[in-house]
Amino acid sequence: MRTDDNPILNAPYAEPARHYATDLQGNLNYKDIREGRRVFTPDVPQVPLGQQAQSGMFDLNDLKSEFGEHLINQMREHIREWRQSGYRGVTSRVTRDLLTHWFANPERASHQKLFFAQQEAIETAIWLNELAERSNAGTHILTQLRQRHATAGDDPADQLPRLAFKMATGSGKTVVMACLILYHYLNRREYRNDTRYCDYFLVVAPGITIRDRLKVLIPDPRHESPQDAQDYYRQRYLLPPAYRAALGELAHRLIVTHYHEFLPRQLSGNKKTPFDGKLDEAGNKVRHCEDEHLILRRVLGRFKSGRRLLVINDEAHHCYLPRAKGKDTELDNSETENERAAIWFSGIRAVAQRFKLRAVYDLSATPYYLSGSGYPAYSLFPWTVSDFGLIEAIESGLVKIPFLPVDDSSHAIDEPILKNLYEHCKGELPRKGQRKLRKDAEDDAPATEAAPHLPGIVRSALEQFYAHYEEYERGQRKQGEFRADMFTAPPVFIVVCNNTTVSREVFKEIAGYERMDEHGQTTIVPGRLPLFSNFDVHTGRPLDRPPTLLIDSDALEHSGQIDESFKKVFAPEIERFKRDYRQRHPDRSIEQLTDADLLREVVNTVGKPDTLGAHIRCVVSVSMLTEGWDANTVTHVMGLRAFGSQLLCEQVAGRALRRRHYLIDPKTGKFPPEYAHIIGVPFKLFKAGQSSVVDAPEYATLRALPERASLEIRFPNLVGYRLETDSSALKADFSATPDYFIDTTRQPLETILGTAVSGDTQTLRARLEDLRDQQVIYTLTKEYLLRVHDEKQRNDLRLFQQVKTIVGQWYEQKLKLKGEDDPIYKRLVIYDDPQPIVESINRGIIAHAAERERVLPILNHYNPLGTTAHVFGHTSKKTWPTKKSHINLVVADTDAWEQIAAKTLERIPAVESYVKNAFLGFAIPYIQGGKEREYLPDYLVRIRHANGETVNLILEITGFNKDKELKRWAVRERWLPAVNNMRQKLGLAPWHFAEITDIDDIKPALERIVGDIVAEIDARAADTALMHAQLHSLARIWDNEDDEIWNDL
Repeated sequence: MRTDDNPILNAPYAEPARHYATDLQGNLNYKDIREGRRVFTPDVPQVPLGQQAQSGMFDLNDLKSEFGEHLINQMREHIREWRQSGYRGVTSRVTRDLLTHWFANPERASHQKLFFAQQEAIETAIWLNELAERSNAGTHILTQLRQRHATAGDDPADQLPRLAFKMATGSGKTVVMACLILYHYLNRREYRNDTRYCDYFLVVAPGITIRDRLKVLIPDPRHESPQDAQDYYRQRYLLPPAYRAALGELAHRLIVTHYHEFLPRQLSGNKKTPFDGKLDEAGNKVRHCEDEHLILRRVLGRFKSGRRLLVINDEAHHCYLPRAKGKDTELDNSETENERAAIWFSGIRAVAQRFKLRAVYDLSATPYYLSGSGYPAYSLFPWTVSDFGLIEAIESGLVKIPFLPVDDSSHAIDEPILKNLYEHCKGELPRKGQRKLRKDAEDDAPATEAAPHLPGIVRSALEQFYAHYEEYERGQRKQGEFRADMFTAPPVFIVVCNNTTVSREVFKEIAGYERMDEHGQTTIVPGRLPLFSNFDVHTGRPLDRPPTLLIDSDALEHSGQIDESFKKVFAPEIERFKRDYRQRHPDRSIEQLTDADLLREVVNTVGKPDTLGAHIRCVVSVSMLTEGWDANTVTHVMGLRAFGSQLLCEQVAGRALRRRHYLIDPKTGKFPPEYAHIIGVPFKLFKAGQSSVVDAPEYATLRALPERASLEIRFPNLVGYRLETDSSALKADFSATPDYFIDTTRQPLETILGTAVSGDTQTLRARLEDLRDQQVIYTLTKEYLLRVHDEKQRNDLRLFQQVKTIVGQWYEQKLKLKGEDDPIYKRLVIYDDPQPIVESINRGIIAHAAERERVLPILNHYNPLGTTAHVFGHTSKKTWPTKKSHINLVVADTDAWEQIAAKTLERIPAVESYVKNAFLGFAIPYIQGGKEREYLPDYLVRIRHANGETVNLILEITGFNKDKELKRWAVRERWLPAVNNMRQKLGLAPWHFAEITDIDDIKPALERIVGDIVAEIDARAADTALMHAQLHSLARIWDNEDDEIWNDL
């Protein structure tokens, strides 16, 4: 058992000696601490999922006999034995000097020591390079590795000599790279003819940010002291004193680049051909690009071909040879990822043809094949030889301990809502990208910044998570964690979104925005979260140091954050950055620095004093921060995007897990705990699986049958509605409008955060007691006026009071609760998206004017009337043949109910014709959440009375999927009145609407509906006959002057 309150079990500089009992599902029991290191198993989640404490729990180490033969477990045993022997068998003096200096140096200060995670990876690489081939066990492992390399492809050229080192985010991969470069470089200087050591070094990164960060691998020629040098060899005391003079030549033998450099560029200058720029036979411009030889000469120009080369891949899970094309979806971009992986892999393969490729060292926290790569999904790279995963990193204190949602007050069964926030709100989030939105608006009036449009559950989650952040900022940190002081950088809050539109809406909600009214006047709307607002909450003026940053492709193009005012505000930091850049790159022009470079500098220096990013508190991003971003001040991460893989979950969460401090507690010999808080990142286990072949589906053709032209059904194509009214009074009647519900069962009012390594919990909750009902009503009144009335009307105090009275009436009468009875929970409406609230209030105002109001349709200008005659399409769904329909088949979305409905309609005599709404184009427009939506009813039916009169029926079966009340209201209060008011002009019969909620009762229900319509026709006919009779009688009386009535007059 643990004897102190520190949930960290192991010292960071020694092999893990204890672990929390863990089962195959990744559940940890923090009360059951087992001796020894946890055995490696490939299918166990790399993030601790946690569970309720229990005793006598099954542990992975009980299965050592099953997993002990795994390559990683074999390597651990061999390396442990070699380490304990004092590195027996090492013949190279340089290697022994390095191992002693790094791992057995009594003069090495505690803060200069290497983590065991780093030590094991370095030892593994050296053992495989120098000692493996000299023992039976080692040759057996080398044979296994060759077999595993063969899985990369059938062509021997694809079977690169790769070794993967799995190291958790924050465990120090860059230091490992520096050590392995030193190991090969210094040995090669000493033993030039020894083929085990490499002449040149190529470090490849997945992007510019990581490439720039890896420049610490290039020796700094200007400084010698560890305090001033900009390279890791001196900063981290990796270079033994005896070898200091040998470092100078390394810069000429090392290239740090990113995989994009392997893309062929268009030839220019004297390399162009006479045909470049000319048109070919097809009319396309001729452009010649580099071939493989020219690419390698550009990338590795100063390296002599045929020499021994070492390649180091950072974030190496991006480098593989795809076996499938993949597909870009919401969950993953496997097609794009496969294209990039192929470029990277092909570049390394080309390098191997020109040089003697001694080894490829792959470093990654997540060296897995992605879904869609053509390999078993989420399976570990077969050539992985060491593993120090996230669970071990947490138990050793190398990273922060994550607090994740474990329970909440909602009715969610499987997991707390805030654990997978995106799944509970994705249908309400905007999908269009900003670039597309701007393109759509180019032909319209100048765009103004609209109020942020976010689902209520997202707004509530932001408020609750921000309140927790505020408490943390005030010093309410976990016991044992370093407290903030005057020199502490502010904690950083990250929101990771699924597209640029969502990120922009979140940014406006958090940081505020500028709004332009119809007269061109600009007003400032501060952010809802005060510490993150880029505008002063009292004066509305922009802050000199805006605390919130929007980072995505749209920010570089359109956000306006890198403009002249930005450069003026950050002039000192920009000048310092340029001065350092000039010293580090004397051969480059400062004028070539772009705004993108400056923005990248802001992002990369978040939390670092005296830099462009020192003041940043909140970063809103679209997946740009998944890797390569090493800020250590992140304490809160909120995911608002789909997570299709464990890899992405761990990468996003990893942004919050890098430690702030690395000072050992002398009492325990371990790091004090540090904590991160994460919501919306659903850690789950993805087991490896095989790809399967999908049979091509069979298709049926739906079409209108010419011989059934008499059964054609015509219908109006509406795109909206317009109202004619003579009323100017502003009152409301909510008696017939749908209620507006606050569903507390789907919105967590309280969420418990917990860790897998202790019983400690923290709570996120909505602070409703800090609000008053009148405050909520006042806020909703402002939102209504903002969205419905112009600037002049908004300043009318009389109108404001009228609206406020109506909002109070709505708050009292129409705002209902689900899951709670206490009226205090009505205040949750303040977190909801204001647009549907405004629509609900407006329906009452419209209803009051109904007597003086006439609803008319807005028809599709190009296609005002639709018809069954135009139906044509293919479907792979089930179908059912028809007799009374103009269309040959009914499409079945389910196994039975469409067929039952069609069969019943066929049997009712009064039904002359019907059509299932598939490929028909019939839709009823309505507004929900400020967005134009379309409701697609199930059937259109034509009923013929015995007297020859016809009626059209819109039939909904089994109920609406969602927005039931809104759809029902749109049909009855908008579509039917609008169409029937203009039906004579359109040449259409009257329209009705009915719904059937029980499919088992469909026949009597349909007969009742048809009977009611027939009865209505009979009643209308009787009324008409009576009216005609009365008119006829009056006419006879009028024409007969001898009638007694005239005598009375």
